[in-house]
Amino acid sequence: MSDASGMSEGELKNKTNVLRQQLDHKEREIKALYQEMNLHNNGAKEHRAKRDELNQQVKELKESATQLRNKRDEVNKKIAELKKQRDDVRSNKDGYTDKIGELKKIRDNLNNIARGRLESLNEAYRSELEKISTADIPLEYEQSLMKRLGELGGRLKAIREANTIHNEMGGIYGKVTEFYQEIDTFNALIHDLASESQSYHEDMLDTYGKMDELRKKSDEFHNRLLEIYEFTKPIKEKIDAAKNAVSQTREELDIYLDRMKEIQLVKDQKKQEEKRVSAKDKFQKKGRLSLEDLRMLMENDEIKFG
Repeated sequence: MSDASGMSEGELKNKTNVLRQQLDHKEREIKALYQEMNLHNNGAKEHRAKRDELNQQVKELKESATQLRNKRDEVNKKIAELKKQRDDVRSNKDGYTDKIGELKKIRDNLNNIARGRLESLNEAYRSELEKISTADIPLEYEQSLMKRLGELGGRLKAIREANTIHNEMGGIYGKVTEFYQEIDTFNALIHDLASESQSYHEDMLDTYGKMDELRKKSDEFHNRLLEIYEFTKPIKEKIDAAKNAVSQTREELDIYLDRMKEIQLVKDQKKQEEKRVSAKDKFQKKGRLSLEDLRMLMENDEIKFG
């Protein structure tokens, strides 16, 4: 800090003029820097507003994508439940199908034993039975007929059992048909739900794509904003340095101004004293005073009125 106590009034005036010029120069410099800063800040405001707007859109799209994903997952959950129910039906159907396979083998074996239709076998059996009822047939022929009747009886029994199994298989085929119809119903429901799920999934992917595009644009504005911050950083540093210089210069100027005030006060006091002495001298010599001289003498108790 400067020492102004030993400086003359002229030196003080010169110093204060120099400091005022420095202040004026620095203030104009600060004003110019602020104008330059404001030009860049206007661009920064636009970039920041655009970035924030895009980020808000991304946030809204994210909420939409989350809703789409939840809907898709809910539909997929229903699909999984329907598939489980369909698999249960298929399992039951497979059990009946296996039963049909087993019965088919037994029926086919019986048909192989029967080697004919029930009607034809019944007709053959009745024919042979009528023959054996004839009283005058030879013994050997009768024995042959009995053997033939026994064979036909076995074949008849086999065809009847085969027909019974065939009828049972028909009922099972009806049940299997019901299972296939039920499976077809499940498949149709699953197909419709899969289409719905795919629609949600595609909408979700489309939303994510839009989010990526908006993020890229937001990043562009953010990077431009960072570039502006980086560019204006030296300007801000210059402004801060100039402000600091102004503050220091004002403090220094105040010291010299205070000293000048002190000198002026002494001069004023000396001038007043000279006026007081002159007024008193006039009063003593002439006995006449101006109003200003009278006021001064009264203030200094040079004249008193009883």
